[in-house]
Amino acid sequence: MAIEYQCKKCRDLGYIFQEDEKGYTVATPCECIEKRQIKEKLEGCGLTDSFKKKTFSTFKTDTEHQKQAKLRAMSYCKKFKEEKGSFLLTGNPGTGKTHLGIAIMMQLVNQNVGCRYAEYISLIMRLKQCCMDPINYNKEINEYKNCTVLFLDDLLKGQTSEADRKYIYEIINYRYMTEKSIIVSTEKSLNELMDYDAAITSRIIEMCGKNIIDFKNVPNMRLQKGV
Repeated sequence: MAIEYQCKKCRDLGYIFQEDEKGYTVATPCECIEKRQIKEKLEGCGLTDSFKKKTFSTFKTDTEHQKQAKLRAMSYCKKFKEEKGSFLLTGNPGTGKTHLGIAIMMQLVNQNVGCRYAEYISLIMRLKQCCMDPINYNKEINEYKNCTVLFLDDLLKGQTSEADRKYIYEIINYRYMTEKSIIVSTEKSLNELMDYDAAITSRIIEMCGKNIIDFKNVPNMRLQKGV
């Protein structure tokens, strides 16, 4: 029975073996390695199948502000491997912040960049559940501290406590000190973020630089007919 290979070029070895002009066998990485790595990164990024559909191509650009936001996000992705910056999305609910943040994530994953999605309330709950167990706590929080890119969605959603502040500061400060990129979405304005915690917010602002988009003048798309 003939063997079925996923990659016929390298026969699933990951490398193509050829002789050079001197007769030595040289192993060249097959293009399927990168495709396999991208697939693994996509499976491990923490997104549901429905969220994986939130790409640049499905992002609505009904207003000029949305068009410019999309262009800035696409430019950020294009320059990411050289600049490795961060991105902040602020504004009212239903304005496309999460969609655009996920679109950035999806594009980076397609560029073979490891990303991790974390919804703020769920992240806090998971850390609180294991906070009395140092081993499990460190294992959990290190996933958010050490991934290449972290998308922290809906920062400060709902009620917050001093414990929440400690968790978020630990993650943000570590990524700030180690120059690891973050994508942050929040319904809070920059002033509201500063009022909550200037140390956390100033680090995020410095990390993002010019990559800050405010959706305050964009209508709630969830309330639009057909959305």
